[in-house]
Amino acid sequence: MPMDAADVPVLLVVFNRPDMVRRLIDALREVKPRHIFVAADGPRLRVPDDVQRCADARAAIGDIDWHCEVELQFQEANLGCKKGPETAITWFLTQVPQGIVLEDDCIPAAEFFPFCAELLERYERDDQVMMIGGHNPIVDRLDPGPSYVFSRSSPTWGWATWRRAWRHYDPDLQAWTSPAVRRKLRAEMPAVEFRMARRRFDLVRAGRIDAWDFAWTFAMLSRNGVSVIPAGNMIDNVGFGPAATHTRNPRAPDAGVPLDPVRFPLDHPEARVPSVKFDSALLAHRFPLQRRILTLLPVGLAGRIRAIGYRFVRGSHRGHAGRPAPDPDDGHVAPCNRSVTRG
Repeated sequence: MPMDAADVPVLLVVFNRPDMVRRLIDALREVKPRHIFVAADGPRLRVPDDVQRCADARAAIGDIDWHCEVELQFQEANLGCKKGPETAITWFLTQVPQGIVLEDDCIPAAEFFPFCAELLERYERDDQVMMIGGHNPIVDRLDPGPSYVFSRSSPTWGWATWRRAWRHYDPDLQAWTSPAVRRKLRAEMPAVEFRMARRRFDLVRAGRIDAWDFAWTFAMLSRNGVSVIPAGNMIDNVGFGPAATHTRNPRAPDAGVPLDPVRFPLDHPEARVPSVKFDSALLAHRFPLQRRILTLLPVGLAGRIRAIGYRFVRGSHRGHAGRPAPDPDDGHVAPCNRSVTRG
């Protein structure tokens, strides 16, 4: 019997944005998952507002008002954008063999859950398939055909995976130090893409990038892993804006992509081969010429150029009198069946 969408375990990775947590829970309410894990990072020492905002984000979990098991992992200290998510996902996948991962700004369409349920089961024992993505920003450039394509990309704005795939995740990219591994990736990747990836992997190794997903990208590339990408977009990333850590530019290519869920029953591809056309189009979409140049510049210079750009978009995300717009939080906490693990 096919897996019920509500039976797929779901991990919510949250921090200090209670309004987004509430919006995410509203989306989950359409499916009512029966097993939810919540990993909340702790407040940053140098950001006084974090204490209250982190508390409000955790309180917003109380909006889960349907019958389900909720397990919580609350960090007392801030782990950051790298250690925080990787700790959360490792905790999640030690408890369950497979599941869906949603950061608080990734709002899924209801169809995303049965999509993941069917494909988690279909590719459960296929080691080459390492993840199921939900975000597709180039729907209009796909030819009519199957319900999804295979890709070398690793989009983690709403995704699902298996414990057997996550065990290859190496937060320190130890294998990147191997000349043989570098030669292998250079031979398999377009030259521009390899140069950008090499730069990022080197920065992760040096501890100069506080992000976890580049290590996941490396895990997939080094093992010739593929992702499943839906033919329609099923994740709305609402986190773009000046208050974000990484996605500050609301005019970025991946911002504001409308939902366009795939339809059922799913039409499966005949071959498990990465789509060269899709991957090429995705690279061109996400890395136009100016972004490729920024990526290859020295980190400090690129950061200064980006900061100048952010100043031009920040004003449109302010409330009256130059103050940040208020968050619609009421502090309501509803009862649910939960167990808490302190980080």
